[in-house]
Amino acid sequence: MREKKIRGIKRKTENMVGRIEENTLAFPTEYYNGNWHMHLPVGQGFISSGKTPRKVKRLCMQTLVDRAEYLKGLQPHNEERYRVAVLFTLPSLWNSQIIIFKGEDDFKDFFNRDSDYYKWIPLTDNGNIQTDWKLTIPDDLDISGFKEVIDDEDGYYESEIWL
Repeated sequence: MREKKIRGIKRKTENMVGRIEENTLAFPTEYYNGNWHMHLPVGQGFISSGKTPRKVKRLCMQTLVDRAEYLKGLQPHNEERYRVAVLFTLPSLWNSQIIIFKGEDDFKDFFNRDSDYYKWIPLTDNGNIQTDWKLTIPDDLDISGFKEVIDDEDGYYESEIWL
C-alpha cells in the first residue's frame, strides 16, 4: 500500500514558523511549577511523518534555537535567574519545545529523571545534534543529550532528548 503524499508542505511549514515566532515575541511573565514552555505549534502527523522532508524538520529546529536566543536577549534583569532552553525529542520532534525556567531550583529539578519507570541517561557525544542536523547554535548555549527510557504499563520506549 502506498503512503499518501503530504499536501501543503510549504504552507504548513510557513504557518509553523509563524506560530513559533508569534508565541515568542515577548518574554513570558506567567510560570507554572517554575517554568514556562511552548510546545511545537504543529500537528504530530506533519512534523513526525517520514514523508516530511529533513530540511523542514531542520528549519523547525533552527527556528526554535533562534527564538530561544531571541528570548534570552529579552529576559528581565532583576533578582531572578532565568534559564532559556530548547528541548528536542528525536526521532519524532513533536514533543520539542522551548522552556524558560524561573530560578535555579526548578532548572535543576527538571533534570531529575531517574525512577524505575523513567530515566534520562546522559549521552557522551554532546555535539551530535548540532553536526547531524547542521544547526547554528550560539556559542553561549550549552548542548546536552540524553537517552530517554520509559518502561511502564504502556510498554518500553526509547528516544533521544537534546537540550
